[in-house]
Amino acid sequence: MCRYVFRALLTGSLVMFLFSSTSSAGDVELPETSKPKKAGIWFPPNDFYPRYVADPLRPQNALTIQWLPHTEIPDTNASRFGLRTGGTLGIYRWHPQGDTKRGWQLSFEGGMSAQFDIGYSFDNTGWDGFYGLILAWKPKHNLGFRIGSKHDSSHIGDEYSVRTGQQRIHYTREDAILGVSWEMMPRWVLYSELGYGNGYAGSVTATIQVGTQYNTEQTYWKNRASYFVAFDSISYEESDWRTRVTIQTGYMIPVGNRSSVHRIAIEAGLGRSVMGQFAHYDESWVAIGWFYDF
Repeated sequence: MCRYVFRALLTGSLVMFLFSSTSSAGDVELPETSKPKKAGIWFPPNDFYPRYVADPLRPQNALTIQWLPHTEIPDTNASRFGLRTGGTLGIYRWHPQGDTKRGWQLSFEGGMSAQFDIGYSFDNTGWDGFYGLILAWKPKHNLGFRIGSKHDSSHIGDEYSVRTGQQRIHYTREDAILGVSWEMMPRWVLYSELGYGNGYAGSVTATIQVGTQYNTEQTYWKNRASYFVAFDSISYEESDWRTRVTIQTGYMIPVGNRSSVHRIAIEAGLGRSVMGQFAHYDESWVAIGWFYDF
């Protein structure tokens, strides 16, 4: 079944590309002798496919303080400390010579996200570990597609389990994904992604993720920082299309000429819990913290 799903996702990406293409002088077929040569980069130093900035379950580094006006998770307090670690590593980029913003790139991503209950001496409530292998294609500077495999495994905190008697539910997701991103105007990106794979008790279900993000030019703090706002939403078929919505806004501070960036931001979210162990529960939260992508 996975083979047919993968073929369907790939076919869909090609159809989306054909519909999004517009005629221009740059699209004219070049004679065989004048086509640009191809080049490659091992471990490219900067981003290729855009990051989904507001997605709380993407690989990133973060330290946050969270306030929860509503949570359905039993025996927890209204304040938590959040820890996220990880990132994306570009393995190889194949691109037209002289144009590193088009072509193909293979990347590996991995990380974890954990939450600690401040009211219970920072006991760990739960955490998720995730990784993926992604192949991205950018036929144009402002248009990108990606396919790949993503894994998410949830865990319950030992202290929380001892205190409440709850046991790990062994929730995991293993998804084949198809994503598309479009920079509709400078610094304003729209994206959408479909996931399909194993979820609750081995069920095969879909996820649908959509989002948008915008950042200004670097005009703050002596032209070292820019303001940004990002929105992300993901719905899960396995839980009757329960949705989690996240918004993040603040300042971005790039580091050198790489894709590394610091963010000082406020994050707000509501809906299905970020922790897979508690996917049956809804929460709402507001957080402030430091975020870092390398």
